[in-house]
Amino acid sequence: MNHRILIVGGGVVGLSLAWELAQRGQSVTLVERDKVGKATSWAAAGILPPANLAKATDPIDQLRGLSHQLFPQWARRLESITGIDPGFRRCGGWYLADTPGERASMVGMTGYWDGLDIRCEPVDPQEVARREPAIARWIGRQTDAGRPAAAAWWVPDEHQVRAPHYLQALAKACQQCGVTFVEDSTVDDLRSSDQSSAARCNGQWLEADAIVVCGGSWTGRVAEMLQLQQSIVPIRGQIVLLKTDKPRLSSIVNVGHRYVMCRDDGSTLIGSCEEEVGFQPGTDEATLDMLRSFAIDLVPELESATFVKAWSGYRPLTFDGFPMIGKVPDHPNLYVASGHFRSGLHLSPGTAVALADVITQQKPAIDLSTFRVGKQQSHTPQR
Repeated sequence: MNHRILIVGGGVVGLSLAWELAQRGQSVTLVERDKVGKATSWAAAGILPPANLAKATDPIDQLRGLSHQLFPQWARRLESITGIDPGFRRCGGWYLADTPGERASMVGMTGYWDGLDIRCEPVDPQEVARREPAIARWIGRQTDAGRPAAAAWWVPDEHQVRAPHYLQALAKACQQCGVTFVEDSTVDDLRSSDQSSAARCNGQWLEADAIVVCGGSWTGRVAEMLQLQQSIVPIRGQIVLLKTDKPRLSSIVNVGHRYVMCRDDGSTLIGSCEEEVGFQPGTDEATLDMLRSFAIDLVPELESATFVKAWSGYRPLTFDGFPMIGKVPDHPNLYVASGHFRSGLHLSPGTAVALADVITQQKPAIDLSTFRVGKQQSHTPQR
């Protein structure tokens, strides 16, 4: 049955849901306060960490696993129908640790991955240097006792995608499927009933059979009736982009929460940080200097790289770190998909497929009860 679906928010989650619903024969209108595919989604680095749906039992692992399984299929199909290469690459990832805290964290992470049958192989420094010569000096450091100063693990199932290109492909695919974009329009009120729902955009009411709020960090600002103002907060992250004549790394290199990632054309992304500063825009020199110094220490050749630009984005964080996906309690035909924090890009295909199942009254591909909207009002742990 065809329904009119109004999606509020044109980031990667909103676009993914719009594309999925349109392919299922729904009439979709997407409202975006700026231009579609901008803001936080555009700012994402595009790292897709490993996951395994076949072994996942925890709800967030199932969502990751479903998304990780879908991503290659989506990337291929998007390129096929739009002609835009989204930059999906099966590049693998290095995880390095040179402090006691980072080593302890990796011990826990390797145990976690082992439980999911995700390959994570310890690699000696000499082998790392052979496979990634650009970090040979860093990985070859030794302690005063003559032991390796750092440990390394290889994770082959880590991928990357070029976020701006992926979003361009999604937007074009949506338009090819008949999705209507209403850009530069702010939603300032919502209403829902058993019969229909509506959103007020720039003073005009848009009617729909169902409304889905995919506003990311701005979800709490959409309408007071959602009562989500304090349950999703923006966490700012900053990224530096450098350019070299060719990529200096063949894989993603992670050190704690920081990373260096190279594109095929030599574009090199360095991130990241987590700052609870509200919606304070822009970047700051101290953080950018820290990120650039980290990257040059790791990859000395980057000292001569050309600085291209730096930017920031807001990651939507919920009180329990899990996204909210599903129907809004006591509001018929009103749904939310938000709060994916640092994983919005990675989790977007699985979120779109599972929520589209709910909206079209099919059994969801995974259990969404842990991600229910309004969970912030419960004192029952959902982990």
